[in-house]
Amino acid sequence: MRSVAFISLGCAKNLVDTEVMIAKLSSAGWRLESEAGRADTVVINTCAFIDPAKEESTEVILEHASRKRRGQQLIVAGCLAQRYGAQLQSLVPEIDGVVGTGAYAGIVELLEDVEAGRKPVRLHLEAEPEHDFLPRLVTTPRATAYLKIAEGCDHPCTFCIIPALRGKFRSRSLESILLEAEALVNGGAKELILIAQDTSMWARDRGLRRGGLAQLLERLHAIDRLQWIRLLYLYPATIDRELINAIADLPKVCKYMDMPLQHAHPEVLRAMRRPGNGERYLEILDDFRSRIPGITMRSTFIVGFPGETDEHVEYLERWIERAQLDRVGFFEYSAEEGTPAAELSARVGIARRRRRLIRLREAQRVASERARAARCGTTVRVLAEEFLNAKRAWFGRSEGEAPGVDGGIYFTGNAQVGEFVDVRLEDHGPFDFFGHAVSPEPCAI
Repeated sequence: MRSVAFISLGCAKNLVDTEVMIAKLSSAGWRLESEAGRADTVVINTCAFIDPAKEESTEVILEHASRKRRGQQLIVAGCLAQRYGAQLQSLVPEIDGVVGTGAYAGIVELLEDVEAGRKPVRLHLEAEPEHDFLPRLVTTPRATAYLKIAEGCDHPCTFCIIPALRGKFRSRSLESILLEAEALVNGGAKELILIAQDTSMWARDRGLRRGGLAQLLERLHAIDRLQWIRLLYLYPATIDRELINAIADLPKVCKYMDMPLQHAHPEVLRAMRRPGNGERYLEILDDFRSRIPGITMRSTFIVGFPGETDEHVEYLERWIERAQLDRVGFFEYSAEEGTPAAELSARVGIARRRRRLIRLREAQRVASERARAARCGTTVRVLAEEFLNAKRAWFGRSEGEAPGVDGGIYFTGNAQVGEFVDVRLEDHGPFDFFGHAVSPEPCAI
């Protein structure tokens, strides 16, 4: 039996693609190997969103190319493959095949071509088959699975290469999503995390101008044994009243909002071709808070976009103090080849970007500290993910923590992996909470 090892880099959308490829190869008789050195084929699913991601992907490719043994195949998949295609094979001759983001569903046929002595490069961006996400081999902790509800992006952000890497925005059909959701829950998932480049835009390309995501949430909410539905990557121009009401009214939908805003000053936003302005963003936050008391709110911002001035940074700093978001990720601007922003001349130097990054992080640290302190003394429902012997404590997440970006909750007491338990939060650090389980049995929804 042929064996394959996967290395998945980048975002959760990439991880879903990896899980689909694993399952397709498994169905075709391939055996999944945990150690790349022992596998007949190594597939590296790459990221190319920003320079650090490209550098990491390149380093991993070169590392495995240098270790490649006789008879072993090396396949490069994902965004870096989509972006540079045949260039990768010419620069790294150890690469036996390239499969981009628009062709990963054909991984079985691609490996058959490799075995036949060909070096295929497949990059086409097509509408994906409605049920092509099944089967999937979920690699996240057993009670949690990502559910990709759309592919691609139509927004014209001047800094972003995603439309070139993943094509136009394409919503999956309701039937396709529900079919996969049922399969994931039947496989043990209790938390489904909905992802897309713009989750709140779901179904607009299918003619549903308002309330599309709210309707999807209602249908997912009806699935037995599903207990949490988490939304990632909302977009300020596609959030509607129906969505806010659905988050407020549906008990299974986590009271959690992740809405990347990228900046707040209107001049910078115009240069980015982003909608709205800082005042409008504050109105959106107020809408969420008034309808959903206690909601956890997260965003991301780009620091050092071309043309950003000290005045713009001061405005964003004051905006952060007013917004009082629970968590924020800050990223230095990265000039991506092929994007309009890369052609702008008013670059911000590295040293200045770093100083601004530190300044803005400090402004957010104060807001985050206040938010964490307010949660201490409360009791929250936690999904237990693992027991850490070294700490003699459990690790889990509440509604307020998304995996991989928000830290979590360390707690003592009785729990079971993949089950829910009530935890009283007693203390906190810069990112995590500490507490004690107050209910030994799994909690009912």
